[in-house]
Amino acid sequence: MKRIIISLLLISLIAISFICGWLGGKEATMNWAIEEQTKIEEKHINSLQEFTKNYNELYTEFNELYKKYIELKDLSSGWETYKITAYTSLDNGCDSISATGINIEDLSRHFNFCAVDPEIIPYGSVVLIKFDTGIFPFLAVDCGGAINGKHIDLYFVNDLDGAFQFGNREMEVKIIK
Repeated sequence: MKRIIISLLLISLIAISFICGWLGGKEATMNWAIEEQTKIEEKHINSLQEFTKNYNELYTEFNELYKKYIELKDLSSGWETYKITAYTSLDNGCDSISATGINIEDLSRHFNFCAVDPEIIPYGSVVLIKFDTGIFPFLAVDCGGAINGKHIDLYFVNDLDGAFQFGNREMEVKIIK
């Protein structure tokens, strides 16, 4: 009988140990699941914060671009008279590398470039110039020793004769900074 009681006690102890281990394992599994869910939520919160930050930056940039668009759209105001001359890399002492480091000769088939006084017109500004044939944009990327104040020098690609023929003119200019 003693053996039976000891066997029953041992079986009970094993059963209790198994149940406690199983419950403890379940608790560990639940803790792990909660930790994983917390990590996922933190990742989502971080992603949402990053998205919000990027959205705010994009929204600010959009507003700035929209202001520029409005400036460009309103071509009736903001025009000033500037002295306009022309230059080319064929001039003595000139090369095609601008003051901003851009090789304007390589890019001139895509853009019109000009030299400006950077204290009056910041580099990177779009310079709109009224010609008899329409309004043309130039990108301000260069400067020169003779370019001071309201003076703009237009870059003529490998056209020394054209630059000389252009000469010195007074023209209407609008600066988009």
